Amino acid sequence: MPIFVSKGVSSVSMRELSKELGVSTGTLYHYFPTKEILFESMVKQLVAIDEKEIRELSETQFSLEDIMNFVAKREDHFMNLVLLAVDVKRQLNESNELAELVEDSFHSYRTALDQFFPSDTNVKAGKAFLSFFIGALFLKNKATVETEWPELFEGLGNLMALFQSKK
Repeated sequence: MPIFVSKGVSSVSMRELSKELGVSTGTLYHYFPTKEILFESMVKQLVAIDEKEIRELSETQFSLEDIMNFVAKREDHFMNLVLLAVDVKRQLNESNELAELVEDSFHSYRTALDQFFPSDTNVKAGKAFLSFFIGALFLKNKATVETEWPELFEGLGNLMALFQSKK
């Protein structure tokens, strides 16, 4: 994944990927006829692992601290996935398969997070959390002063309380 993040999906060649992965170009082409297929396979695997871990968290415990620790430990991983999604949307928007990959990935995260944040209403908290999380990742990535996840979650709680008081 690092080579895709640093160079952009469209700029990476199969030769560079084979060198990065330590396999011959022929072997890489045998299993992945195009870099887009390799990229899609990689993203699907990473998202499936994350989705499984979020679902396991929701089955064993239900605490905001649990999800906060989960995202804090994987901050760089998630930032890379978001950067790749932006890269695909910006550079490869003519590729329906990759655009669908981005949408499917976000849907997988939203669904798992909806399970983590169950609600008696039709409101899907996973979508709201994902929106907050992606925005927070970008802010943390470009910040000159480090902001820790507990502070961001506390701010989110304060915002929710303010929203509830305005109803």
